[in-house]
Amino acid sequence: MIIYGTKATLRKTDFIADACPACGAGNVMQMNVFQRYAHVYWIPFFPIGKTGVSQCTNCKQVLKFDQMTPSLKMSYYNIKKHTAVPVWTFSGVFIICLIAVGVTISSRQTAKKVSSMITSLKKDDILQIKLKDSAYTLIKVNRVVGDSIYCVANKYQTNLESGIDDLKSKEFETEEDGISTADLKLMDKKEQILDVERN
Repeated sequence: MIIYGTKATLRKTDFIADACPACGAGNVMQMNVFQRYAHVYWIPFFPIGKTGVSQCTNCKQVLKFDQMTPSLKMSYYNIKKHTAVPVWTFSGVFIICLIAVGVTISSRQTAKKVSSMITSLKKDDILQIKLKDSAYTLIKVNRVVGDSIYCVANKYQTNLESGIDDLKSKEFETEEDGISTADLKLMDKKEQILDVERN
């Protein structure tokens, strides 16, 4: 279950010269400006505007924005204009960007590793293979003879990339198939080799 919603945090409090619409006292009105923001699992994701509340320090009357007189609303707009949006209300966006950058860097490093290892595969290396859009499996290097790689395929496939690790404990075929280094390079270019593991 995803927990999400909106919250508001006090950003600015100023005293204004407007008279209280309830008790008529002057110079006793306090204007509070709140920043509203959307959150997911209580992590602020992005700001969604501001709102205001006025309070009379004499009679304690509190007015929400839609209850304010035109004069109070004008004072609210003036204070709101000089109230900055806090950077932390974008925390969720920053976190997503950091994760995206991290995933991109990791993917590039893995791709670089795969490309370098293809030309120097050894017995028992395990290649993570993408067969099609929703099918993944493993092949294990049995032996290397010149530019020919003789491998055995895992007997099972998974429809999720995250399920590849579960195949390591599954059986491999006993009959080996040969593939050239050139063909492996072509598969790598087509992003069909996701990773190469060496124990």
